[in-house]
Amino acid sequence: MTATTGCTERSDQGTLLAPSPRSTRLADLRDRVQDATVVHEIGVRHGRPDGTVAVAGLGDLNLVVVRYGAQVTVDAFPTRNRFALTVPLGPMRVFAPEVTGELLTTGFALAGDAHTVMRPDPYAGALVISTKMTRVEEHLGTLLGRPPRTALRFLPPGAPSAAPVALLDAAWRGACLALAGARTPLGPTVLRALEDQLLTAVLLGLPHTSSTELLVGGPGDPADVVEQARQWLEEHHAEPVTVADVARASGLGPRQLQAQFRRKLDTTPTAVLRDIRLGRAHQALLTAGGGETVAEIAYSCGFTHLSRFAQEYRARFGELPSQTARRR
Repeated sequence: MTATTGCTERSDQGTLLAPSPRSTRLADLRDRVQDATVVHEIGVRHGRPDGTVAVAGLGDLNLVVVRYGAQVTVDAFPTRNRFALTVPLGPMRVFAPEVTGELLTTGFALAGDAHTVMRPDPYAGALVISTKMTRVEEHLGTLLGRPPRTALRFLPPGAPSAAPVALLDAAWRGACLALAGARTPLGPTVLRALEDQLLTAVLLGLPHTSSTELLVGGPGDPADVVEQARQWLEEHHAEPVTVADVARASGLGPRQLQAQFRRKLDTTPTAVLRDIRLGRAHQALLTAGGGETVAEIAYSCGFTHLSRFAQEYRARFGELPSQTARRR
């Protein structure tokens, strides 16, 4: 990544993401950034703040472009269950574990269990990309084709990554260009594609504990993956589950998941979910002693259309749900 360019040129930094009005109040600038990223504090080193904050959503990701108009120190607290990537849009002095006062011009992940202190360029500012850590972990599983062998933890700049950092540079620039060039709001399919592309670049371009797995790893045993997905469906059958939900929980893409279910069980995840729900409903209708109605039991097992539930139940058990209920 270069040190002097970002989503926009230095002269109009932040206009790409429709910035809020300029502010001279440091707390106001901090709060706008913090609402979309992670907890942090800011202190002025020199000058009077006169900055802007621009925020955009990209699926589950938040993109923030911020410049302070003064020399400040940003103290980011441990991110814990969130992920935050900071891309300096000008030279940035960084103090973090294993990074002592280095002048960085490339993107880096904020520390999950320690403070990261930054001194951004007052006029070029920085781009911050943030999301829940679970979203990044889910995408890592999709890339690997299985759950990672170790817990995901991002490493300091300079550690080996699966791909050159230039890939990440190209991805966030591409996302910015797509957002900037859209004459109408981008649809959910486009947003998800851009989100997945950016997450892929993050996991390939930044060093972390699973970088080696991305280089040499492959899908796990298909039987294990299918069984993992089936167990997940057992635990979440009462929820409004989609194939995409099951795929993310299994660390596969939706098409990969469908193919594995066909190969191993000669069926689909949707059909397995329906059978689980029908089995739970049948057992509840036979044993319920609290006076629950058929409708209440159907809803508690994840069914939302009572007529369809009755049809599927009869096809499976040879009688209507009401007939089973009368036999308890």
